[in-house]
Amino acid sequence: MLIPLFPLTICLLPQGYTQLRIFEPRYKRLVSESLKSDTGFGLCMLADDNKTILPIGTLTKIIDFETLEDGLLGISVQGQQAFTIDQITIEPDGLKRADVSLIDTWPSHIIEPQTSQSQIASIEHKKDKVLSNTLKQILQQYPQHLAHYTEENFNDISWVCQRWLEIIPLSSKEKYQCINSHDHQLAKSLLIDIIK
Repeated sequence: MLIPLFPLTICLLPQGYTQLRIFEPRYKRLVSESLKSDTGFGLCMLADDNKTILPIGTLTKIIDFETLEDGLLGISVQGQQAFTIDQITIEPDGLKRADVSLIDTWPSHIIEPQTSQSQIASIEHKKDKVLSNTLKQILQQYPQHLAHYTEENFNDISWVCQRWLEIIPLSSKEKYQCINSHDHQLAKSLLIDIIK
């Protein structure tokens, strides 16, 4: 699959939502192409040097656009599916395009209601609820973001950990280690150490 790339210092994962300001001509072209083809584009996180594109990104779809007060183009995007970059080419205006392979997203992991569980299960349940409830409290300050998520989303600890990775100020290296895992467990243990 060949898609244009938008390398950024931010992280957007499948099912995540964010807004971007577009001002460079190459990225205006990316937006125009993505809207016409309806295939979307690849949002890739930059390494901590702010130059190197990390090899896992997210296929992203434009769900809305507007002209901002400063005259720039604003787009709202939603993450669709993770991919790995196979090969990058650079076009004359600097737009990067990549051949990518789609990969599986972390499996869902529902936070089960508290019942008479073992002590270990009870501790894990409390950790899951802390991460979920704290995320919800933070997102209530950003109603436009919160509107794109459902109550059910907050019952999936895998989804919750992905949203945390998008907003928490960690190094690209730390985020990438989590994103490159096969499930949410590494992200969860890292987040629990930070959010106590």
